[in-house]
Amino acid sequence: MRKRRPSEKSRRRMTIETEHTLSGAGSDASCNHRTTDHNMIRIHEAGLDGRDLIVMQTARLFFESFANPDGCGWMTALECPGLRYGQAHGSWVATQVLACVQAMRKSRQSCFRFNSPHCTGCSQMLSEHERLFMQSFKALRQGRRTAANSFAVLLCEMNPVEDFLDSLAKLVELTDALDLEEVV
Repeated sequence: MRKRRPSEKSRRRMTIETEHTLSGAGSDASCNHRTTDHNMIRIHEAGLDGRDLIVMQTARLFFESFANPDGCGWMTALECPGLRYGQAHGSWVATQVLACVQAMRKSRQSCFRFNSPHCTGCSQMLSEHERLFMQSFKALRQGRRTAANSFAVLLCEMNPVEDFLDSLAKLVELTDALDLEEVV
């Protein structure tokens, strides 16, 4: 039986690349800090709070896992939200962040660019794609569904965004509930 090759469209859906070139395992010494994204902003200028930063870091670790499947970024991603929510609740958050990433990946057609979570310099920046991801999340947190939809449509390149927004809404609901409980 002949093995089917993935179509060009499905291969593009799975493409996630880091914004800079790493020649090693992601340490500062191996980062060349090269970028082609002129729309990057510093994280501290994006108005992200503690919850947003945990979501962003967790998402970056999952992005890294897709960009470098031989690495173990997914293992760190599962632990990252535990810093804020405790180990048991943190794994729920990580799983929901992964659901958001997967829903976005299914909708996008072109490469998603992100910054390395391991480089001190690059991790302080948000790529345009990361910014749209986080703006969608923040808008839903603030009850601004229309704005969240607009950011999601841009992020997902005018493709259907319902699954992505539903996943983000579940993440907002989960993190709202955990923050109200003040789980540590």
